[in-house]
Amino acid sequence: MEEKYGHYNDDDDTEKKNRLGMNVVFGMIMIAIYLGMAYLLLFTSLFSNLYDIVRYIMGGVFAVYGVFRGYRLFVGMK
Repeated sequence: MEEKYGHYNDDDDTEKKNRLGMNVVFGMIMIAIYLGMAYLLLFTSLFSNLYDIVRYIMGGVFAVYGVFRGYRLFVGMK
C-alpha cells in the first residue's frame, strides 16, 4: 500500500477558494475605507483644520485609488 505525504490537490483547491474569498472581502472593506475617506475630505467639514487645497488633493487621491482598487478587484475576480 502506497502512502502519500504532503499536500493533496483537493485540499489545496478548497484552501485557494477560501483565501480568494477572504481577499475579496478584505478588498471590499479597503475600497469602502478609501471612498469613505474621500467623501469625508471632499464633502464634510470634519477636516476643516487642513488647507482647502490639501483636502481636495487628498480627497481626489483617495477617490482615484479607491476606484482603481475596485477595478483591480473586479478584474481579479474573473
